[in-house]
Order: sequence, then structure tokens, then C-alpha cells
Amino acid sequence: MSDQKNQTQNLTPRSQKKPGFWKTLFAKRWTFPAIYLGAAALIIGIVVAQTMNGTPKEPEATPPSGTMTNTDNQDALTTNASQQWMWPISTDGQEAAVTMKFYDQTKDEKTQAKSIIQYDNNFYTQNGVVIGRKDDKTFTVAAAASGTVSRVEADALMGNVVVIKHDNGYESYYASLADVEVKEGDKVVQSQPIAKSGNNRFEADQKNHLHFEVMKDGKQVDPESVLPKRGE
Repeated sequence: MSDQKNQTQNLTPRSQKKPGFWKTLFAKRWTFPAIYLGAAALIIGIVVAQTMNGTPKEPEATPPSGTMTNTDNQDALTTNASQQWMWPISTDGQEAAVTMKFYDQTKDEKTQAKSIIQYDNNFYTQNGVVIGRKDDKTFTVAAAASGTVSRVEADALMGNVVVIKHDNGYESYYASLADVEVKEGDKVVQSQPIAKSGNNRFEADQKNHLHFEVMKDGKQVDPESVLPKRGE
């Protein structure tokens, strides 16, 4: 994936412009929506082009599986009756909400643009969800389902990471963590606290948050397709 290059524009001398041109243009209601959608289409086009040209150059550390590549959107997957899920937050995180959604190729360009991350002069699709509080306060991260901790590590980009293996080929991935309370090999039960929310470099603009992913048989799944509706 090649780095973005700065582009210069050849500006028309002010004396050659027709009087009132810009005033007339921006007075039209469709001007700003057209500019916004055009910018969104350009960004999405760059992401697709970067993907077709190969895997992007990795920075100092390897991000979570699929996070820095543009993967095909998976159909919404429902869990088996024996594997129920809950939102990966404890009681002190009930005010937390999704601030960045999973990148879905079936959505319109405006929605897709909101799920694209810019890091180190490259664009990447969001293959999980970002959960945070409006007041930016830390909250407790809990296991979304019972299982076995298969990985605990400190990643230079994603912050502290915990991966839990569940039944039926599911895995849950928790990143941007602080104060991790579990270790590899631990058996955890649903709703058990595993860490606190924290920060990472890859999604630095999200401030204090939880980065949460779900995999089914090694493939990325929209976490909201397996999580219950809020309030249920």
C-alpha cells in the first residue's frame, strides 16, 4: 500500500473569476452534500485500491487479524442456542456506546466512510466495533461469553489485548485495555471482569475505549450481529 502524496492545486487568479461565482455555488442546497459524498467515495476508492495492490506495509507491530486489511463483509451470523452473548461491559459501562461500527460493504458510502480508520498515512477498514463513554471515563470490560483465554499480550498498536476462545468456533478479541486481570489458559465465565478500558495508538482519536471483535471459524463477524440489542 503506497503512502498518500500531497497534492497541489493550480488556483485560478482571483481577477479571472466571474463575480459572484462562489457565492452562487455555495448558495445551492445540494453543494455541501455533494462535496461530502464525493469525499466519502474518494476515501472508499483509495481503500479498495490499496487492498487490490496488496497487503499494506505493517507498522511496528501486527494489528488484530483482519483489522488492517479490507475483508469481505460476512453475512450476519446468529449464535447457537448454547452460546449466548452479552455486551462486553460491566455495570459501570452501561453508559458506554458504539462510537465506530464494523465496516460493511453492503452499506451506503456515507455509512462506510464512518468505519474507515486513517493511520500513518493509510486508510484501513474497521473490522470490529469501538465502545466508549461520552465523558471518556474508564469502564470495566467483561467477557462477552464463557470460554478459555487463549492469548494475552501487549501490542504496540492495539494496546493490551485479550483473546477468548468460545464454543462453536467463536473467538472474542478485546484490545485497548488497561489493568488486565486474566492470563493465558484461564477459564472465564460470561460477565467476568477481565480488564479496564484504555487507549491505543491505532485508534488514538477514540481516546479511552474498548476495541471489540468477534471471529467465527477464523473469519471476522460484525459483533453487533451476535450481541443482543441494547436493553434486552
